[in-house]
Amino acid sequence: AASGDERFLRRTRGTYGPRVEVGSGQSLPGHKTPLNNFYMVGDFTFPGIGVPATAASGAIAANTIVSVFDHLAMLDKIRLPVKQ
Repeated sequence: AASGDERFLRRTRGTYGPRVEVGSGQSLPGHKTPLNNFYMVGDFTFPGIGVPATAASGAIAANTIVSVFDHLAMLDKIRLPVKQ
């Protein structure tokens, strides 16, 4: 039977991302890869665990592809209807 963490996280022995030892010179893998236009997201690419780290890593990857200012310009262009 799987441990509680493994059952709910679907990770071997309930790990919460890569192990990085302080002072070892290691770092998290980040969102960029050697493959052109291929990005990784998840709490294993950004410090933290769970949904907040995953959401933050997704925002960082999205902002790498299109800047925040370009996002805002696109939103202005489509002008969503105002709720009344």
